[in-house]
Amino acid sequence: MHINLDQPLHTVPFVLFDLESTGLDAQAGHRICEIAALRIEGQQVVASFEQLVNPQRDIDPAAYAVNGISHAMVIGQPTFTAVLPQFLPILEGGVLVAHNAYFDMGFLGTQFNELGLPPLQNPVIDTLALARRYISARRYNLTALVTSLGERAPNHRAMSDVRALRAVFAHLLDLLYRREVRTLNDLLRAQRGLLPGDEESRMSQQINQAIVAGEALTILYRTAGGEPVERRVLPIGLTIEGRRHLLHAFCYLRNAPRSFALDRLSLIQV
Repeated sequence: MHINLDQPLHTVPFVLFDLESTGLDAQAGHRICEIAALRIEGQQVVASFEQLVNPQRDIDPAAYAVNGISHAMVIGQPTFTAVLPQFLPILEGGVLVAHNAYFDMGFLGTQFNELGLPPLQNPVIDTLALARRYISARRYNLTALVTSLGERAPNHRAMSDVRALRAVFAHLLDLLYRREVRTLNDLLRAQRGLLPGDEESRMSQQINQAIVAGEALTILYRTAGGEPVERRVLPIGLTIEGRRHLLHAFCYLRNAPRSFALDRLSLIQV
């Protein structure tokens, strides 16, 4: 997909979304059980989507305790495969926004891979990473952030969380606008801990170019205490979390989304 990085933020189509799942680990077999999204263009909602999804497996008691979604609620609902024809058009050409976005992208990537579909190549904005970088708060979960703005706490259902996300994202955009963040490129750089005028490492620039072009990279990655392993990855996003610079990507070696610390990574083919 073509991305105009110089596009002013007020003209960028943002897709705010949230997933509820049967548990926390997609690699352990947990699956999506609810999806919600709002597509916002020019600060107006132009499309919305909300759907319970039959995960075709049990919902863990711990997940039910958080989101209140029971097996009885999803058993007669469409499967993820059946939902995609209605969900994908809302994402088309949009910048995806979620809180702890790469958790949600991991579930989407896993289920896309099971269906033989390529990973999404939309730019991704993680409001959790932005909030940790640019907001001073005691807690950074969505409920704490939105209630600090005087808004109603979400109830942990997908659309409730998306509405809370909209308030938090608007606040972040306002804060960043005051720091001269004006374009999509500025926003993506801010997510990497860079404000206008800040210099960026050569590796980060190369990875970002691959993200924009939707191109895979070959990397050499050194795990803790292990030997470097060559991997082919499709980069999805770069974030900074504390002092850790992370590449979020779909790893073809594992056939699953993974996060890689940049200080353990070498590019061997761009």
